[in-house]
This record gives sequence, C-alpha cells and structure tokens, in this order.
Amino acid sequence: MNIDIDVLSQLMPNILTVITQLCATAVLFLLMYKLAWKPVKKILDTRSEYEQSRLTSAEEMKKRNEELNAEASQEIEEANMQAQQIIARAQEEGQKLKDSLIDEGRQKSRQLVEDAQRNITLEKNKMLEDMHEEVVEIALSAAEKMLQQKLDSKSDRESIEDFIKEVSGQ
Repeated sequence: MNIDIDVLSQLMPNILTVITQLCATAVLFLLMYKLAWKPVKKILDTRSEYEQSRLTSAEEMKKRNEELNAEASQEIEEANMQAQQIIARAQEEGQKLKDSLIDEGRQKSRQLVEDAQRNITLEKNKMLEDMHEEVVEIALSAAEKMLQQKLDSKSDRESIEDFIKEVSGQ
C-alpha cells in the first residue's frame, strides 16, 4: 500500500481561498457595519437619550413634588392657625353674647320684680283705700243705728260691741 499523499499540501491552505474568505469576511463586516451597526447604534443612542430624559424629568418631578409638599404643609399650617384664630374669635363672641344675654335677662328680671312690687304696692294701697271706705261706711252705718237707738250708755256699749263683732266677722 502505497499512499502518496502530499501531506504538506494538505496542511497548507490555499492562498486564493484564504484571500477570498478574508475578502468575503471584510465585505460582510462592512455590510454589517453599514446596515446593522449604525442603525442599531442610532436606536440605542436614541433609547439612551429617551431614558436619560425620563430620569431627568423624574428627578425634576420629584423636586417639584417636594416643593409642592412643602408648600402644602405650609398652607396647612397657615390654615390651622387661621382656624384657631377663627375658633378663638367665635369663642370670644360667644362669651360676649352669653354675657350680654345674661345681663339682659337680669335687667328684665329686675324690671319684672320692680313692676311686681309696684303693682303689689298699688293693689295694697287700693285695698287700704277700699278698706278705709268700708270702715267709714260701716262707722257711718253704726253711727246712724246708734243715733236711731239712742237709749242709754249700756245700749250704746252693746251696739258698739255688736258692730265690732260684725266688722271682725264673728
């Protein structure tokens, strides 16, 4: 068996094949660079800018939110202070109104008591005048009876005692 194989030729690549493969690879790299790499890089750069702008706007929104929270907190504090002032004023006005109503009630009460005392005094005076007139009428009646029955001092005494019993209601 005799194998005549040129081992050296088999081990060494053909230069024309190598050059062709290198040229094909270079063309593929150029095509990939022009057709795929630039658009992909452009898309990635655009995406990176978009994400960066979103991060920037998110930070700005966070700062704005913090500012709004601070303003809201300040407004809430101011509103609380105003509410406390309003409550204090309302309490003062309520107390003043209460005091004035109490004073007015006291004045009306005093006026009613004074009016009642005046009415009582007037009624008492009227009753005394009426009683005085009745006593005068009774005394005149008694005197008239006595003059009609003028007998003696004993009968005068009895007449006066009868008159007194009659007046006293016994």
